[in-house]
Amino acid sequence: MTNIRSPRFTAEDIGRSRECESVCKGAIIDVVRRAIAAGWREEEIALHLADAAEDYVIFLATKPSLKRMAANNN
Repeated sequence: MTNIRSPRFTAEDIGRSRECESVCKGAIIDVVRRAIAAGWREEEIALHLADAAEDYVIFLATKPSLKRMAANNN
C-alpha cells in the first residue's frame, strides 16, 4: 500500500495542485493494482472509481455549510 505524503506547498501555491494530482494518481494506481490482484477487472474498477469520485464531488458541492480548508498549515 502506498503512503500518501503531506503537501510540500501552501494551499495558495499552484504547485500544490500538481503535487496533489501526482499523489492521487499514485494512490489510484495502487488501488487498481490491488483490486486486479484480488480478481477484479481493470475496466470495472476504473468505472466504479470514477463513479465514487463523482459522488464525492457532488457530496462536497451540496454541503454549503461545510468549511473547506487545508488539512495542515503547509
